[in-house]
Amino acid sequence: MNEAALEAKHFQDAMAKSLREGLSVNDEKVEQLIREHLDFLNQHGHETKAIDFVAQTRFFLHDDFHLNMLENQQTGLAYYLCIAAEAFAS
Repeated sequence: MNEAALEAKHFQDAMAKSLREGLSVNDEKVEQLIREHLDFLNQHGHETKAIDFVAQTRFFLHDDFHLNMLENQQTGLAYYLCIAAEAFAS
């Protein structure tokens, strides 16, 4: 697994854990996870602003492959990611 794939897995796992633990999308820990993920992307050639991340997470809700992948990892994860991204961007 390359570095970007490992980062994506770490981020998804951490967000799934946050959801299971009942953390609010506005929780400092959730915001820090998103900040670190976006920093990683930007430092590795994938310029991503908070609003871009919102668009990506909204796409996940309408794309069966990504929706199923996230929901199979943790029920509600796709929706939690989207709302957390929106809260982060605001």
